[in-house]
Amino acid sequence: MGSFKDSKSQIVMVGGNSSVHGFDYKGNEIFWTAVGDVVTSLILMDYNRDGSNELIVSSEDFNIRIFKGDQIIAEHVETEVVTGLAVLPENRFAYSVSNGTVGVYEQDVRLWRVKSKHFAISMQNYDLLGQGSTQLVTGWSNGKIDCRSIKTGEVLFKDTMNAGVAGVIEGDYRSIGKSDVICASSEGEVRGYTTTKSLTTPPGSGLEQDTVRELLARKQALILELKHYDNNTKYNEDVTNQMDSYENNGVIPANTRLQIGIATSEEKSKNNQVEIFVSTNNNTIIKAVVIFAEGIFKGETHVVHPPQSKLSPELLIPLFIPRDSPVDIHIKALVGYPNSVQFHVFEITRQLPRFSMYSLMPTSQKRSENYVEFKINERLQRICMWINQNFLLASDIEAEYGPYLKVYLKCLRDASELTMVFELTGKTIFYTDNMSLAADLVQSLAAFLKLENLESKVSFMNEEENLKTYMEKLTEIQDARLRLGTDVADRLGQIRVLVVRAEDSRLNDIKEIPKYYNELNILNKELINSYNIRLHNYNEGLETMKSINSIIQRASRLRVGPNSASMINYCRIAIKNNNTEGLLKIIRTGEM
Repeated sequence: MGSFKDSKSQIVMVGGNSSVHGFDYKGNEIFWTAVGDVVTSLILMDYNRDGSNELIVSSEDFNIRIFKGDQIIAEHVETEVVTGLAVLPENRFAYSVSNGTVGVYEQDVRLWRVKSKHFAISMQNYDLLGQGSTQLVTGWSNGKIDCRSIKTGEVLFKDTMNAGVAGVIEGDYRSIGKSDVICASSEGEVRGYTTTKSLTTPPGSGLEQDTVRELLARKQALILELKHYDNNTKYNEDVTNQMDSYENNGVIPANTRLQIGIATSEEKSKNNQVEIFVSTNNNTIIKAVVIFAEGIFKGETHVVHPPQSKLSPELLIPLFIPRDSPVDIHIKALVGYPNSVQFHVFEITRQLPRFSMYSLMPTSQKRSENYVEFKINERLQRICMWINQNFLLASDIEAEYGPYLKVYLKCLRDASELTMVFELTGKTIFYTDNMSLAADLVQSLAAFLKLENLESKVSFMNEEENLKTYMEKLTEIQDARLRLGTDVADRLGQIRVLVVRAEDSRLNDIKEIPKYYNELNILNKELINSYNIRLHNYNEGLETMKSINSIIQRASRLRVGPNSASMINYCRIAIKNNNTEGLLKIIRTGEM
């Protein structure tokens, strides 16, 4: 609950089945928007430091979306379902993920994240240590409670309850005029934590402590590095050592370098994928490679350890990228000789572009009939820069002299084709059967070119047919619900009559009682069956509405700025009026 948009009063935000509703104090719905999946958490805060609140929504499609009024101004993609959000000071917010990750964002920058084998239940900001600034207090499923620095994620305090944490809140439960942190467990245990002594810290002392801590960590790393250098120097100075001694102790040539190559694979004998080629520049071998990346591997870590007989200076590692999002890949390689006991660790970080799982084709074999079309005023050279930054290509695309630029690509996940046409007049068309891909391309290009407003015309016949089917199904579900409600009302009337007759029989003709109660039993079973049918009908209606909202949300991302927001509002009106043809027209043109 809080202020939002241009409302003069507080608004209650309610997230549900792939949509968010806003109500004023009278219960009037004054805000509605569609999101990609079931909403898991909502917060209102000043995200971009403009003095007014933005709405931050997390959903089961792994996304965190930031709404400024009806428009999405930012989007963060996580590796799994985001289960919780918490407002923090200085325009920051904390988030928790179902895989045990907890982190903090400051606008579009992630300050830190940590991962646990348990998952976070509740998050709260509170100055537990009396530092003059709040910390992030998190309750975990295993009963652990930790207090972390909001800026760095460093653990400053921790405790453990006897059962899993059920919730963490702040409140004056002792009625002393000062709020405390209250933690409750799933077994009913309640604990209160408070700042027992305020630490008066002069301005800037926190920064000094952080600097000292950072310098001490660097000192330890340099001491360890110097120790390794001294160890190598000892063997280099001893000219009587044999080559096998060098190898056994892990001494490698000083000019050893690790080389990384990343490209798309198109071998028909294997699943198409992205391949990382790791090699050294001499006869040293690669003992093992450890890759850290979000959202690619289970547990975010992948270890490649060739058998002793296949050790070589080269190693090829295939990767399958499940979604179109940029991925930071951290590579650690152990380099030495086959008989070495100690190995040198080389560390390299690379970023895979957003659309890595697409390979360039010389021409289109079968161009899709589905497309999104829009117009931009931009030079083809800038378009080429966007393509080269966002796709993993063997060589850069260059704008040749001609009336247009055509790029043919194949998706390595499902072998579908993507054709992008850019004309000198500014007309741009993306041909693809995947509406989500088209939306991602439009949003990526708009962000690169800093477009604040973009209208488009689209044609996705498969999605339109799905939408028609869902709307017809929704109408049938609503009709069935009305019929079921009428049947229940009729049966309830029959039950009242039978109960009265049974009571009369008890006084007048006791032999008739079993007949009436048998009829009541039959009606009761019919009511239970009717309830089960209504429950199934209700769940089916939820899934249908979720599918409709998902199509609307993807279609809105084919536009940018006010055009996107107005399209969602038009769709809302069409759904209320059960106007399927009008809804299809809105999705095609963005207008009513």
